[in-house]
Amino acid sequence: MVHFFIKRAVTILAKTVFLAVFAAVSLHPAFSHDAIDVDANIFPWSSVGKIYNSARSSCTGSVIGLDKVLTAAHCLFNRATARFLQPDALHFLLGYKGGEYRSHARVASYAIGPDYNPNDANRSILADWAILTLTEPVPKDTVRLPLSRNRSVAGERVMVGGFSQRYPFKMTADTDCAVRGMLPNGLIVHDCAVMHGVSGAPLLAATGPDVRVVGVHVATAGPAGSTVALAVPSSSFDQKTSSPSD
Repeated sequence: MVHFFIKRAVTILAKTVFLAVFAAVSLHPAFSHDAIDVDANIFPWSSVGKIYNSARSSCTGSVIGLDKVLTAAHCLFNRATARFLQPDALHFLLGYKGGEYRSHARVASYAIGPDYNPNDANRSILADWAILTLTEPVPKDTVRLPLSRNRSVAGERVMVGGFSQRYPFKMTADTDCAVRGMLPNGLIVHDCAVMHGVSGAPLLAATGPDVRVVGVHVATAGPAGSTVALAVPSSSFDQKTSSPSD
């Protein structure tokens, strides 16, 4: 199941990627503040939804097109069966709170990073992204979140929100966090307060009313008390995709 994979991924990253993180950024106490409740019907959170599947696990996704949703590739892998989930096993819910939602859509197909290997989280983490194609467009009043074309830099103010395992029935978000640096392989290191379940959530940067996706949150890394979060940069989504669901 997804949450087992996330824990395994974090363990692997803590042993192998953390050395690179430590060399690239200075670490401070982990997530010195908590995420707060946000309204899933107010932008930009109205464009972020809950992804639920038949394996009874969930992640977070964001609307990047009329029928396109961005998330993490590991959210689509069922470790109990060692297989990717079928598209029709996935549901995307907008405005979700307390079991109710503004809209619901099924998934027709999906594409993942071409180099993603769920059994090798470290080597393929930069390909840990997926784009879902819905069976129907999202509601017309849903604002598409454009992908940023700019490379993130240390100090850039960002925010991230989603549906954590601790608070599965409401959206929480860290609305004031920052990019701490970039790893040599391009991964974004950020200090947003995230928990299991927030995987697949968009890392957002705002310039006035303009809100763009600079990355997708995929994992945390670091020793106890000095955790940082990792996101795949939006530049990775332009790669040629492959679809295990076809």
